[in-house]
Amino acid sequence: MIITDKMTLINQITDKITNFLLYDIQTGKDFKAFSHIDEKYLSEDEKKQRTLTYLYTRKISGKSLFDYYISKTGNLAQKELTVIEALRDAFIGVFQIQKVFKSGFELYSIINEKTYNVNAIGTMTSFRGAYIGAFLYCCLCKIDNEYYVYDTRAITPSDKIGGAQRYAISRIIENPDLVFYDNDEKLSEIKMQIDEFDKKFQECFNSYELITTNKFADNVINAFNEFCENGNDEIKQIVDNGIQKPEKYEYFPTKDFNFTGEDFAKKSMAGFSSQGNEYDVGIVFIKNSGLYAIPFFGTFCKIFEDAEYKNIPNYDACIKNFLNNDKIPNVVIKFVAEKYPLFLDRINEIMQTSYTLDELIRRYKYKNYNKPIISPASILYSSKVFSQIMVKEVRKEERKLEPQIEKVGRNDPCPCGSGKKYKKCCMLKQEQEEE
Repeated sequence: MIITDKMTLINQITDKITNFLLYDIQTGKDFKAFSHIDEKYLSEDEKKQRTLTYLYTRKISGKSLFDYYISKTGNLAQKELTVIEALRDAFIGVFQIQKVFKSGFELYSIINEKTYNVNAIGTMTSFRGAYIGAFLYCCLCKIDNEYYVYDTRAITPSDKIGGAQRYAISRIIENPDLVFYDNDEKLSEIKMQIDEFDKKFQECFNSYELITTNKFADNVINAFNEFCENGNDEIKQIVDNGIQKPEKYEYFPTKDFNFTGEDFAKKSMAGFSSQGNEYDVGIVFIKNSGLYAIPFFGTFCKIFEDAEYKNIPNYDACIKNFLNNDKIPNVVIKFVAEKYPLFLDRINEIMQTSYTLDELIRRYKYKNYNKPIISPASILYSSKVFSQIMVKEVRKEERKLEPQIEKVGRNDPCPCGSGKKYKKCCMLKQEQEEE
């Protein structure tokens, strides 16, 4: 198919799905309430936009609405199925406009750091405010090696980079793999970085794991990062002085170290030490996967080391947490299983099951069963947008520590000595940093 044929087909399929959603028993009422698509003032482009937004917002019985449509619609031609699957698997993100063409754009993704030449679905008049430097919050889909931009959720000017960065981070936190999605060069860069950190981890700790406490883990991680980046020997001094060990091993529910919500940067800076109660943390390096910092990893391992494991408080809840927690991938389970010959016997004894290791992984870690797993820490470390946000947060913290000066009026001369008004100089720069 040529590009114009694909665009026509995409529009036709979107129209068909719109009609299906309107009249399907399962979706009709909800779709109308969500989209207000029957209102007369809506243009065709706006109707398509609302349909696509709904398709990415809703699910039925855990199934995407694209798959639901396929299951309910018979006799789809192969070219129709190809387009529907491409829409289903679209890359949702934020892109900075590099060039504007007659029927599309050159876009730079600030999530996976790749440049795309894309065709617009619908008319270019629907992209009001889409000039060079502006940010498009939209979807890209790929059909026969051609990219198409659609479902534009927002267009913001170039000076709103802070908002674009925060949105990008929220997408990355939800799915870290987006950093290298559709970008083999970025994936290769991350893998090379992991190999280099592997050597440095062995150099520092002469092991692939160490156990410490949440009150001490941040010091170890920060010092190790400094060693990797700048060759700083603080981590070796920490190791020589002795890694702080937990006084006891026990499991209890806690808000472990997660980058979630709008305050992810503050949480990441606060680290494990911001948690109230003390617990053990495993800092583990897994080959080809990267660095993990895992709450209660020491307690989890003790269950397979200690014949009197039932004396470990909440040992059964600890097992269930490691199996059911989506943030603990299969590579961590395999790492522990290879370390302890009694691993499966003890798991089956506690869970009253008879799993093989493969069955256990399939049962509890099916989401990434056959996928290469890269640790979120390794991904975030390589992400430019994450580094930029963290630099801003550090600067904010540094400004809080600066001596307070007399309040400057918006129209007063800027205290930096530039000769400009404060509102046109440092005040403006600070506002842009905080956007």
